[in-house]
Amino acid sequence: MSESDELRRRVETLEARVDAVHDQMSQTHAMVAINDRDVAELKLEMRAHRKVLEALRETQLEQSRRIDALDGKVTEGFATVLAAVQALADRLPEEPAV
Repeated sequence: MSESDELRRRVETLEARVDAVHDQMSQTHAMVAINDRDVAELKLEMRAHRKVLEALRETQLEQSRRIDALDGKVTEGFATVLAAVQALADRLPEEPAV
C-alpha cells in the first residue's frame, strides 16, 4: 500500500470517528435538553406541592385554634351544668321522705 493510500485510509477512519463523535454529541445534547426540561417541570411541581403543604399547615393551625376554643367552651359548659346539678342536689333532702 502506498503512502498516499495509507494516508487516505487514515483520514477516512478519522472522518468516520469524527462523524460518530458528532452524532454522540448531538444525542447527548438532545438528552441534556430533555433532562433540563424534566428538571424544570419537577421544580415547578415541587413549588406547587410546597404551596399546597403550606396552605394545609395554615388550615391545620387555624382548625387547631378553633378546636382549642371549642374545647374551652365545652369545658365551661360542663362546669356550669355540674354546678347546676350540684345546686339541685344540695336542695334535695338528705333522706328520702316516706
